[in-house]
Parts: sequence; structure tokens; C-alpha cells
Amino acid sequence: MPRIPSIKERFNPTVQISQQAKQITELQAEIEQLRNAESPELEQQMAVLRDQLKEHGGEMEVSVKHIDPNPTQPRQTIPESSIQAMARTLAKDGQITPIILVPKGKRYLIWDGQRRWEGASRLEWKKIRAVIAPMPENLHRNSLLTFIHHEDLNPLDKAEAIVKEVANSVIELEKEAIPTVLSTVLRRLDRQQKSSQLSALVGLDAAEQHLGLNQLDLSEEEFGILEVLLDLGLNPGSVKANLLSMLSLPLDLKEAIRKQGLKAAHALALAVLTSKTLKISDREANRERMGATEHVITQEMTVAQTRELVAKIKAKFLKTESPQTKQIEQVTRNLERLSIEALEAASPEQLTDLKKLLQKQLKQVKSLVD
Repeated sequence: MPRIPSIKERFNPTVQISQQAKQITELQAEIEQLRNAESPELEQQMAVLRDQLKEHGGEMEVSVKHIDPNPTQPRQTIPESSIQAMARTLAKDGQITPIILVPKGKRYLIWDGQRRWEGASRLEWKKIRAVIAPMPENLHRNSLLTFIHHEDLNPLDKAEAIVKEVANSVIELEKEAIPTVLSTVLRRLDRQQKSSQLSALVGLDAAEQHLGLNQLDLSEEEFGILEVLLDLGLNPGSVKANLLSMLSLPLDLKEAIRKQGLKAAHALALAVLTSKTLKISDREANRERMGATEHVITQEMTVAQTRELVAKIKAKFLKTESPQTKQIEQVTRNLERLSIEALEAASPEQLTDLKKLLQKQLKQVKSLVD
């Protein structure tokens, strides 16, 4: 399993915490590793963490209104259907397990249990049972490492969270520039046949990763991006191939992913329905794409069926060009490339023949146009 940084490393060493809190922190690190490995023991270990927190800090009833969602939580998408299902469970069976909170001033941020909190809010509960964990020094990184390998974290949320973490870690690098810099360095390493060297660094410790990156002749920005990705246990090539394409999706498709449960593969298939591809206005293209998206979701279409639908829409707007049409386009391009230098270099006989040919063809064109 790739090396995953311990939560303990991310706590401020200047802050004095109790021995019990240290034990909790160590247990949190184990939870992180289990999450990243998608271990079946995860829920059992989460129960152990709650028990530890209860033992040392006690279980509390916290006002629902005093709790805030974690703004740095990578999982920004919780489908409404999932929240409603949780609300029904809470209404029927009550709250079985407490949520885990971290203190922030006089309020609390959710570390684990946002669906339960959302469900409780839907039911207009006044209070919810919770246990309190120590506040880590870097909450965004903590949250990212907690959720980054969850299979239910959609690629859009994951991509945005990773880019945010890179931007937080690499000085003077804007979020918008990160995909471009990453794509550029990966293409260069591929041309230099060094991609395998980069991939081999994923499972190594920080010192070995640092040494390996130094051997790839990278700029400061490139080094910083790759170092952050490797430190998160991610293969930079996989991040580019599977995640960064999510960032360039049209806004309507991003909204469909977040609010309607549209899958990433379906979104990428629908993303080709643009004004440029269909040769229509932006407004018309948006209407076609949004209609197709709604159809894909309501009919629960597969990726293959989605691609078939996209092909039909494209065929509706794009007429297949005949060989004769392509021939005319080729001749037009050739005439456009005919420079004055080439004409000056031609013999009088060649110029005469060309003039006669053009006059003949022009006469035929006029007869069709007039």
C-alpha cells in the first residue's frame, strides 16, 4: 500500500495535548490507512475510535444549529436521495452511532457523520449525539486523506479537492494553472521515456520520492505538484487521465454530477455536445446537452447507450460530407496555399494553362450560383 502520511505528523507540535488525545491521534492515523486501503475493517475501527473518544472526552448532545459542515471536506456531493434515506432511518431507528466533531471556536465542524447531521436537520432535531476529536493543524489535508480513496467520492469532488491541496502546498501557483502544468510535465516525461520512473515513486517514502523527483529535471512548480500528489499516495499519470478532465466539464454537467448523480463516464460522453462540435449556437448546444443529460439520468442509461445517444444527436446536426464535397474543400485549400512566389516561379506556359483552367471552372461555378 502506498505510504500515507500520519495524521500525527499534521498536528501542530507546539500545541500541548493530553496523552489521551495523542492516543486518539494515533488511532486516527490507523483509520486513515484503513480508509486508503478500503479495508473491510474500517467501520469496526471507526467504532473503536468513537469508543476511545467517549472514554476520554465523553459523549455529548450538541445543538444541531451549532454544527457546521466541514468546508474543506472533499466530498462536496451528497445526493438528496441519500440524505432523505438517512432521515427515514433516523426517524425509524433513532441515532445509533454518534457523529465525530472537531471544535472551532464556540462551534463545531463535522469530521465524520455529515449525512446523519443532514438527516437530523431534515427532521428538525434540536440536538444530535456527538464525540469530540482534537483539531488537526491542517483540516483540509486531513479530510482529503480521509476521503480521497473512497469509491463513493465522485471524480469531480476528488479532482477539485486535489487541485485545492496542491494550490495550498505549492507557493505562487494558481489553481487554474495546475492542470496545464501537470499535463505539460507528464507529456515531457513520456517523450523522455521517464514515465515509469515517476510511477515507481508512488509506493516509496518521502525521502525516496524527493530523491527520485530530483533526477527528473523538473521546474520548481512541476516538482511541487508531483511531490504533493505522490505524498497523497496518488499516481500523477492517473490523476491527469481520470480526474483532471472533470474540471473542464460544462457547468450543467458538473451540476448534474453533484445534484442528480450523473456518473463521470456519462458526463465525459455528453461533454462532446458543444456548439463547436454540433456547429450551432451555444444556447442551442446547451439545450441539446441538458436534454440528453436528463434522458440519460431518467432512463438510467449505460455508458454505451449514452454514447449512442450522443452519436444520434451529432448525426442530426452534422451532415455526412460526400467525397465530392471533400474534393472541393481540398481544391480550395490548395488554391489558398498558392503563393505569389510560386506563381512568379512558374513558366509562362504553366500560367496560361492555369488561367484557362480557372476561367473554365469559374464559369461553371457562376452558372450554379447565379
